[in-house]
Amino acid sequence: MTAHQRWTILVASTGGALEVFDFVIFGFFARSIGSEFFPTVTGVPVETLSFTVLAIGYLSRPVGGILLGRFGDTHGRRLVFISSAMIASVSTLLIGILPSYAAWGAAAPALLLVLRLMQGLCLGGELPGAVVYAVETARGRPGLLCGIVFVAVNLALLLATSMNLVMQWVLTPGQVNAFGWRIGFLLGGMVGLLSFALRRTLAETDEYAQAIGARHREPLAVLLRNHFAPLMTGAAASLLAGASGGIFIGFAPGHLKKLQYDTQQIASAQTCYLIALAACILVTAHAGDLLPRRYVFRLGTVLSALFAPFFFIAAARHYASLPALFLMAGVVSSIANGTFACAIAEMFPVDVRFSGVATAMNLGLSASLGLTPLAANFLVSGLHWMPAPALVMVLCSAIACAASFGMKRERRRPDIVAVSRNSRWQERR
Repeated sequence: MTAHQRWTILVASTGGALEVFDFVIFGFFARSIGSEFFPTVTGVPVETLSFTVLAIGYLSRPVGGILLGRFGDTHGRRLVFISSAMIASVSTLLIGILPSYAAWGAAAPALLLVLRLMQGLCLGGELPGAVVYAVETARGRPGLLCGIVFVAVNLALLLATSMNLVMQWVLTPGQVNAFGWRIGFLLGGMVGLLSFALRRTLAETDEYAQAIGARHREPLAVLLRNHFAPLMTGAAASLLAGASGGIFIGFAPGHLKKLQYDTQQIASAQTCYLIALAACILVTAHAGDLLPRRYVFRLGTVLSALFAPFFFIAAARHYASLPALFLMAGVVSSIANGTFACAIAEMFPVDVRFSGVATAMNLGLSASLGLTPLAANFLVSGLHWMPAPALVMVLCSAIACAASFGMKRERRRPDIVAVSRNSRWQERR
């Protein structure tokens, strides 16, 4: 890769990282945010109201992905990527300085809801935009470049987790509720503004710039009419990536506490999971460039389905150390997580790629991240069987495995190739 291409991937990787950091920080401090913005006289637990705002942010992501994907195909990747970073960063920064209910009354939770909605809408295009930039920057190794994007995502998750632990260790519970939770949003907002400044140096991707004659005024209509099968395949493939995060990061802490594991032990084990996942994604992503990507992804779905029962049975019966189990989980999860995004992007032609990737990924990830912890908790309560969460992973793995048989790489269309050749000929002249 050229120096310009390396810089493009580095800047694009901040998109997915910013998305994960902002959303995870809200989840970590949901209880503190609820006590600041929601009165206790409503009769509804403040934590429930805070998690409702969190859920609204997740639900708005698919809508944002669809809208931003459409603009990305009609007006360019660069414009959408820059605009979403600015709006999301300002929203995050404003959440950090928003006065509490005691100061502003009902206007405070209303503004919190609006800012969270705007944040979710914009972040719906962040990770898909980074994936599209990676695929359209260097066609020789798109899988490895997508892997770099997801390494940044997991490092941001590790940073958010570490910040939460530091806050809980340094500050008292009263200080966390009063001002500690704001630090994460202020940091995320400032980093987001820095990302916005860096993205202004990005150029439009070469492949999109050369495909002027192939663009559509209504790419969503073209996507639904001509590429509905790849769209559903991509959404189904994204389920497993979201399920692994929802189960091992979102659901596992509360579940493992019931199994008599220490909080610090759980936190250190999850850190092992994130480090293993980030390190192995580069390997599995590169393997997808050397081998048929759908085969590598399919292997990941099979291993995930086989490993999940082992993980939860071993954890329930204390057969193995928790860090070792999470380390193995990170290695297994990296196979599907390192290949699914690039495989989805390659199923769509350049004229509807942003719309296809944004819609498919947001539908699959939002559904699995939002529903898998709830489904796992329901199974444990209903079946009274502690390894029951493995059934959720097995189901998502089976759906993703079936989707892998529909992963077919889209060939470049003749009109796009002709435009590309004409552009190169003009450059030589």
